[in-house]
Amino acid sequence: MSFLSNQLLCVLLILLGTFAASLQLRSFLRVVTRMRWLFLSILIIYGFGTPGEFIPHIPVNFAPTFEGVQQGMLQIVKLLIALAALSLLFSTSSKAHLIHGLYILLSPLKFLGLNVKRFAVRLLLTLDYVEELASQQQHKFSLNQFDDIYLTADEQVADKVIVFESLPFNFLDKVMMFIFMGAISGMLVLGFQS
Repeated sequence: MSFLSNQLLCVLLILLGTFAASLQLRSFLRVVTRMRWLFLSILIIYGFGTPGEFIPHIPVNFAPTFEGVQQGMLQIVKLLIALAALSLLFSTSSKAHLIHGLYILLSPLKFLGLNVKRFAVRLLLTLDYVEELASQQQHKFSLNQFDDIYLTADEQVADKVIVFESLPFNFLDKVMMFIFMGAISGMLVLGFQS
């Protein structure tokens, strides 16, 4: 996103936002509304912290700058693009497929001594426990419930079997990998030329 112009970022936001809203409107809107304070903070920090031309007609001794508000809005657009992409990913993939994809992406770290399979299994179990707690008390989820997990860990089912289902790449997967590798190569070439 760093290499795209402001216009292309807005087009990308509209496309991804439309797709994310068409698949799961409630979920996407809930995530965006939860981030409203972060967005407001970014806008305030950039607006008042970036030097430039002050916005006129503000009845106080300090004012945000045009450049700061523009930079803040640009950062918010980038975050919204990332949220829309994550929403699309979560709505089109199962949890098991996401964990398996993470396992494949992290598998080169085996050579550095990281047990990638154990990491993926622990992440999947953690997500299962958090989802189970959230479903038990839908409106009152807090961090104190992690203590409940620790206290009832002995009562949990110890013989849970986790299977990583290795699916072959289909044609669309190969096309997307080719496009992704081409985009990265293009960005590297443009980065070295400038």
